[in-house]
Amino acid sequence: MRITSITIFNQITRSLHNNLRTLSNLSNRLATGKNISRPSEDVSIMGRSMDYKVTLNELNQYKKNIDEADAHLSFADSVMSAVTTTLTRAKELAVQGSSDTLTTEDMAAMAEEISIMIDGVVSLTNSKYRNRYIFAGFQTNSAAFDASFNYQGDSGEINVLIDRNASMSLNMPGDTVFGDGATSIMGMLDQLYNDLSSGNTAGVRGAIDSIDNSFESIANVRAELGVKLRFLDDQRLNLDNRGYNTQTLLSSTEDSDIANTISEISKTELALESLRAAGAEVFSKSLLDFIR
Repeated sequence: MRITSITIFNQITRSLHNNLRTLSNLSNRLATGKNISRPSEDVSIMGRSMDYKVTLNELNQYKKNIDEADAHLSFADSVMSAVTTTLTRAKELAVQGSSDTLTTEDMAAMAEEISIMIDGVVSLTNSKYRNRYIFAGFQTNSAAFDASFNYQGDSGEINVLIDRNASMSLNMPGDTVFGDGATSIMGMLDQLYNDLSSGNTAGVRGAIDSIDNSFESIANVRAELGVKLRFLDDQRLNLDNRGYNTQTLLSSTEDSDIANTISEISKTELALESLRAAGAEVFSKSLLDFIR
């Protein structure tokens, strides 16, 4: 095949163009730290990269949900702790009030303290977290209990996703925690108030067992909350580990090897210089030079 000067020119021009394009890509890789900057450069790498990023976003959302659940359940546990403190004092008063040696004034003073406790417990049962009632089921805009200790909410449990196929309830309906009406913790304290006010020592003695039962009920609720909180801690650690592994895969997929990129740039620049030198040598010759 006849090799003409225009053929040589075209070959050198194409080689220069290819090397310049390669140098441009390598320079962009060095500047961004990424293997590719456009999907067209490598569709498979871009596809894997997008999958990893979607997974990371999903894991981050689950961790946010876990943080929300943790805060919500921790707040509920603090309410339970306050109720336990109130019941502890109520039992002390019941034990004192069961004595036949107390005066009417003594029992009236105890009754007054119990009255204050009742208001406090009602307030606790109607606690809000982020301006939503936490013990009213789905009825988060309405108080869980009214002034007569009747439950106003429903049995709905609000769930939040903590993993792709796992959820956890954020709330506990108030009637399952505190009871309802006269049989609720508030109703029991109200009966103790009435017995102290009327000097019914037998009734006051009976309140001790009722308070112990309430202690047990609250302890069971707190135990359930504790299990949930520990599970959330384990799940958060699990998500952190998965996030770390996914981030590692993402980095290995899209992050460039800086040392290797610099080496490739040096090789490409050397090839360009060689092509320029060869081109200058070839195109400096005249037709007579080729004939000789």
